[in-house]
Amino acid sequence: MAEQYRAADSNTQPLAVTERLHFLDVARGFAMLGIILVNYFLIAIPSRFFMQGEGDVWNSVVQLFAEGKFYPLFSFLFGVGFIIFMERAHQRFESPRLLFARRLTFLLVFGLLHITLIWSGDILTYYAVAGFVLLLFYQCRPRTLLIWSGVLMLVHLLMPLAMMFSFSSFKGKDFPGKDIFLQPKPGADSYLASVGDRITGTLGKLATSPSMVLSMLLMFFLGMYFFKKGYFRDMESKTRQWTQLWIYSACAFAITLAGNIISTLSGQDMWMSGNNVFTFLNQLSGIAGCMFYLSTLAMLYLYSTKLRKVMMLMAQVGRMSLTCYLLHSVIGTFLFLDYGFGLGKQLQPVGIVAISFGVYAFFIVFSTLWLRRFRLGPMEWLWRRLTYGSLKASAPKAIPVSNGQK
Repeated sequence: MAEQYRAADSNTQPLAVTERLHFLDVARGFAMLGIILVNYFLIAIPSRFFMQGEGDVWNSVVQLFAEGKFYPLFSFLFGVGFIIFMERAHQRFESPRLLFARRLTFLLVFGLLHITLIWSGDILTYYAVAGFVLLLFYQCRPRTLLIWSGVLMLVHLLMPLAMMFSFSSFKGKDFPGKDIFLQPKPGADSYLASVGDRITGTLGKLATSPSMVLSMLLMFFLGMYFFKKGYFRDMESKTRQWTQLWIYSACAFAITLAGNIISTLSGQDMWMSGNNVFTFLNQLSGIAGCMFYLSTLAMLYLYSTKLRKVMMLMAQVGRMSLTCYLLHSVIGTFLFLDYGFGLGKQLQPVGIVAISFGVYAFFIVFSTLWLRRFRLGPMEWLWRRLTYGSLKASAPKAIPVSNGQK
């Protein structure tokens, strides 16, 4: 097995460690921590997590600083990864778009298996579906991507108002789509029963699919724009731009955070409070928080050599993000749900936070040890093998010019 991991076809090898853009791995690894925190609350106490102003301080902290901030960051990095994949595939294959479509098809399979067998809070299926749209925008100039991002941003901000108007008869926790993450019902104390509940509950996810896909496309386009403008290649030359982004995003995040805190303290639900300002700030908070965390990581990465070495531990998790994402669901459902240890009914929120950080620490150790021996994580290796299969690469061609375009 070890030889299989090491002896992949040289034409389909992953980027060598010296070629990798390490900051992207750091950002991906950091996003994994936030995803674990949010998802473990959703698995353990989903009904309480969605209720503003309820629960203890740890529940509120995760809501304010993590909920809705890290999936946008993952989506942003997916857009960056798309361009990197396409540029590399363009050098070696005649049909890079067909290759990426094949890659997305297998990602969809992973997502459907994940949503059925492990947990209904899957995100891979959305990535796979939304990812096919990117094939239409691969060769767009940065300016075009920025315009599309602006259009999608406007739609993203206005959509909750339209939904609130359409569902004005619903109040608080009865708002459609809020129970999309509730998978095993109280009676589902066996694994097979939980699978049945997940299959049935999957249909409820369709209620929020358009909003989810649009927000993903927005972050995909932003990630593509940033990469084409050269923000991640020779980052030291973009220090001024990263500093400006950090200042702007910090201000936006502070404003949206203040709105969220006011809403939480007042006990109002932003979705149905009737206050358009609160609704707008809530919708903006995810993007603002995502860009603030990304730019903060960039500032630390650029200005502190000592911290950069510590951050490289997170990069190991980032290099195995698919493996860790699927594994965190397996661990979380087994720990918190009734067919496992059933800790969701016993632990206070501080216990869920502690377990989240413990699992992340395990991922750091696991990823570091694994990558010392293999070049890819197990699921990353399988995904790559399924994507390329028996395809034969052609001689390298010139990379299409994308950076610096207007």
